[in-house]
Order: sequence, then structure tokens, then C-alpha cells
Amino acid sequence: MDWLHDYEDELRLVFQESRTIISAFPEPLNAQGLSYLDQFNVFKAGSHKNYICYLLPFWLQDKCGLTIPLTRHMSVGNVFFMLYFFLQDDLMDSNELTAAHALPLANLLYVEFLNIYRPLFPADSPFWSYFGRYISEWADSVSGEASGDYFLRDRLRISHKASPLKLTSTAALLLSDQASLITEAEEMIHNVLLTLQMLDDYEDWEQDLEEGNYNCLLSLARCHGGDDGEPLSKSSVKDFIFTTGGLASYAGTALTNHRTLEAFTLELPHLLSFHQVLVKNLQHMAAAIEAEKQLLQSGGLNYWLTKNMNIL
Repeated sequence: MDWLHDYEDELRLVFQESRTIISAFPEPLNAQGLSYLDQFNVFKAGSHKNYICYLLPFWLQDKCGLTIPLTRHMSVGNVFFMLYFFLQDDLMDSNELTAAHALPLANLLYVEFLNIYRPLFPADSPFWSYFGRYISEWADSVSGEASGDYFLRDRLRISHKASPLKLTSTAALLLSDQASLITEAEEMIHNVLLTLQMLDDYEDWEQDLEEGNYNCLLSLARCHGGDDGEPLSKSSVKDFIFTTGGLASYAGTALTNHRTLEAFTLELPHLLSFHQVLVKNLQHMAAAIEAEKQLLQSGGLNYWLTKNMNIL
């Protein structure tokens, strides 16, 4: 089965149900919420595609024996939790978004997530202990990211930026009486989340450099340059990516993550297939750079540098 296309009909229902719930929010929060949902709706052109959030319940369905309605219900819950945490991220990262604008909607989204997951687990269920731990991991990660240089020092904390996603696998395994597999599922998801963040950071490195945000690729570029205390420049990062083969090294880390995933005994083939797509995207970009360099090395190197270093 395909990790995405085989679930398109179900995803349409997930987003339809999410829209129905948000439409019932008080005005103007309903319109604000629908607009925000559309930014992540996989069926909207130009939207951000957070596939793992929507699809992880479906990827766990067979392993955990979940019914289709329950799987869909969990996916809807994930959408609300995703929107809640993305609003937190937006508020922390943006100079334009205000707490007065973001927090009322965020709290409604959070309550809807609880409304979906709370009936599945009684108050004394271990689910709620995992819930608390995942939130703590997220808070620790986002509060220390700027000073911690996680990519070089503690890559697990990069994955912890999306720790609440692990609620999906933990919930599914608890519901199917497979609690002994929770730790292994967590470790698998950590590897996927690291590669996903690495891919996002490659795509966003110029914006992150400009805004001073932490970025895995920029961390590697800074280390390559000797970290002499001087701030990175766009030209030095381009030199790292296009001239010294930095992206090939970066993609190599993602490939190592995939080999680690393949060594786990827990069989989640859709999760592996999704991760392989992420790895191949990085590999293809790195290979394209290296191929053009090879083509231009015989007398064309100056053209290569001009082409890739002209926007400073």
C-alpha cells in the first residue's frame, strides 16, 4: 500500500470533520481557525504538508488493529493538536503575531484535541503520564534550542520539538494492549522527526539565517567553518553547500537515520516508506549539486561560483 495515496479518501473526511468542528467556534475565531486549517490542508494548493501528523494513525492501523472510524477520529485529534502547537511556534517565532490574536484560537484547538482523546483513556491510564512527558520534552526543546546547538550536541532534542506526535503511536499501542512496544515506536519516530527537521531546515536556511533562528544545516556549516565566533554569511553557507559538498554530508546523516530505522524489529512499513522519501529528496538535491560541479570542473568552475554565489 502507498503511504499517502491509499488514504486520500480518508484524509478528505478528516479535513471535512475538522472544518465542521472549527466552523462551530464563536466568531471571529471560526473564520480565523478555518483560515489557519487551510494553511495545512493537504488538498489546498500551496499549503504546508504535515503528512506524518495526519497519516501516522493510518500507518499504525493494521499493526494495532484499529477500526477505520477510530483511526479517522485519532487523525482529526492530531490535526487539532498540530494546529495548537503550530500556533505556539508562530507566536514564539513571529514579531507580527500577538498573543491576543493567537491564544484564544489555540486554546479552543487544544480543548477539541482533549475532547477527542479523553474518552479513549480513563484518568488513571498511563496515556496521561506519557502526555505529560511529551509536553515536557517539547517545552525543554523549544526553550533551549538557540543556545544548545542540538544538531551537534544532542540530536534527540531536535526530535523532541515534535514530541507530542508520539501520542499517536503511544495511544494506538495502548489501545491494542501492546504497551511493550511504546519505547521502540518512540525511537523510530525520533529518527523520522530528525530527518524531517533536517529537510525543513535545508529549505528554510536562508530565512532562518536572516531571522537568527536555529537551523541544523546552518549549525553544520558553522562547524565546518571552524566556528570562530564570526556570524555566518549567506556566501559562506552557499560555499559550504555548493562548493565543499556540505549537502552531501548532510544527506549522509539522513541515510544513517534510515539504516537505523530499518534495524528496528517493529514493522511500520509506511513510516519507513515515508522516511525513505525524505532521505531521497536530500540525496537527489546533493547529487544534483555534485553532478553539476563535475560537469563544470573542466574550465567552468568560475561559472559555477558565479551562478551560486551571486546573491549575497
